[in-house]
Amino acid sequence: MAGMKLRCPVCGAEIGLGEAGRAAELQALDKAAAAFGADWPLVTEYLDCFQGKKEMKIAKRLRLARELWEMWKDGKFAIGGAWYRIGREEFREALRATCNQVSPGLTNHNYLKKVLMAAAEKTSRREERELREKEEGLRATGWKPVLPEEGEDMPDDPAWRAEFLRLNRAVGRARTPEARAAAQAALEGFMEGGKHEED
Repeated sequence: MAGMKLRCPVCGAEIGLGEAGRAAELQALDKAAAAFGADWPLVTEYLDCFQGKKEMKIAKRLRLARELWEMWKDGKFAIGGAWYRIGREEFREALRATCNQVSPGLTNHNYLKKVLMAAAEKTSRREERELREKEEGLRATGWKPVLPEEGEDMPDDPAWRAEFLRLNRAVGRARTPEARAAAQAALEGFMEGGKHEED
């Protein structure tokens, strides 16, 4: 098995199975780099924190990049059985802080997750501030939002908040009593958990 070779059907060159596997891993790592885009250098710096005394294998670097991507793509991570949300900018800050604070030799993502936990609070405050600023901007135009009942918390979900703001804006922008009534009904249905569509 160790001596098995593969022959390129185009040029006729022979390569070993191990080399072919490494080529596939390098190609997958290139795809990971493309997925992270301009943030790949920062991700690479973080992955280098896992470097031990020996050269890190491509397969390990790829596995770590994929694990990081699972947290990065949706801005969610779990630690201690609890899930947290994190904004992209706060995620970058946490990666930088981790790279600056640790010596090579990390064995898992738990240190980063602890840094992310602190940054998740920052994300929550930033999103609240942005929501308030949007509402204040809309109020300046004479629009009055419908808010949750007193003591009722707004869900901590960006998609829910975006839909809530969209429906509130529709009420404020309605030009006829009929359109306003329809938009108001859609908003009230949404607040009650229904899925009314805006006309």
